[in-house]
Amino acid sequence: MYDRLKNLLSPLFIFCLSLLILNDFFLKAMFHNTLAGKLSDFCGLFIFPIFWSAVFPKHKSGVFIASAALFVYWKSEYASALIELVNTVFKIHRTVDPILPVI
Repeated sequence: MYDRLKNLLSPLFIFCLSLLILNDFFLKAMFHNTLAGKLSDFCGLFIFPIFWSAVFPKHKSGVFIASAALFVYWKSEYASALIELVNTVFKIHRTVDPILPVI
């Protein structure tokens, strides 16, 4: 059991989780800038799959792949309909990242 949770107790995980909370509740409100948004993206992408890998240790690869795919979907315009549907129940906010053209 402890082996499954050891990553959740690592200093890097705790630091990123603390930074995510600080950023989402304070820094974004104070600065409203791209750096605050990217900080959330980075910390969230770091801690989210590690947390779910502890919950589902036999599906570690799938958790990391699904995390990446869901993040790309979440940050795209394709998720707008889902966001609007969820917003009828409770308000959530996300920023769409522009897709760069492929050259």
